[in-house]
Amino acid sequence: MFKGTNLRRTMLAVGAVNTQAASGAMFMIAYGTYFFAMAGVGKPFENSVALVAVGVIAIIINTCVITRFGRRRIFLISGLLLCAVTMLIIAAVYTVKPNAASTKNLIVAMSVIYILGYNGMIGAYAWLSGGELPSQHLRSYTFGLAASTGFLGAWLATFTAPYFINPDALNWGPKYGYIWVPPCLLAAAWVFFFLPEVKGRSLEEIDEMFACKLPARKFRGYVCTSRSAIESKMRNAENDDEENNKKGPAVQTIERVFGDEKGVASVAETALHVA
Repeated sequence: MFKGTNLRRTMLAVGAVNTQAASGAMFMIAYGTYFFAMAGVGKPFENSVALVAVGVIAIIINTCVITRFGRRRIFLISGLLLCAVTMLIIAAVYTVKPNAASTKNLIVAMSVIYILGYNGMIGAYAWLSGGELPSQHLRSYTFGLAASTGFLGAWLATFTAPYFINPDALNWGPKYGYIWVPPCLLAAAWVFFFLPEVKGRSLEEIDEMFACKLPARKFRGYVCTSRSAIESKMRNAENDDEENNKKGPAVQTIERVFGDEKGVASVAETALHVA
């Protein structure tokens, strides 16, 4: 797990899963009712139940779009930025007008938006990226390490939150949101610069791109030319043909597989040499 290209894949899997902890979601999920009570928001338990319901709806919607529009980088960056903005608004407004009725309503509204951002963009895609990036023969070990560090980060956030929001401790209340703005922004920057996009890629393609030591920004447009990657693409295309009852010649299959990428000619030539 810590040698050669596997070291990079391990670090990426660990980092991807830990974007959940960096978002500060455990604070909102574990202490939602208490948080609303400390903020003086009316009916804290009902507001907390509403947050859970919104989160469930976001997950259900996400399951419908993840295979079609599941760009890992875009969703993770957008979710982290949205969480940072909502946390900052909650903390800033409470700092200026802690007892105003409009502040309480705003806290509830921003909390709903925050949960939408986390459950709809961060929660699912963090686990997805953490599971896709490890190499096949080390996947269970790598993903186990990533999950362990993710749970450790979640425990740390859950354990320390009461010391910030309790009236008998620091008594920050909603101002605790200031703490999580920098981690959200740093995590978003990490995703932008280091996390590769592997949506729609086969295991063989992912292996080839890591073996070539591509920077994260080049993963999405890279055209794989290894024998195993080409054969995998062709098998997937043939399976799609069988499902749709639209079988075509091999040349059409190759063009359909790589038609939306650059280098069609070079890939087709490589496939002929391989054959």
